[in-house]
Amino acid sequence: MIGLTIILLVLTTLLGLLFFGLFRWAIKDGQFDHPEEAKYVIFRNEQK
Repeated sequence: MIGLTIILLVLTTLLGLLFFGLFRWAIKDGQFDHPEEAKYVIFRNEQK
């Protein structure tokens, strides 16, 4: 029983680190630079 608890703690820690790394990558990549801009995209008239 204690072995399962240790495995779950390690796995959740690794998963948390993975998501934290992805979050840091998204911030560095500029995904959150203009969060208010998304609601105005529908009003743009970009014809291709």
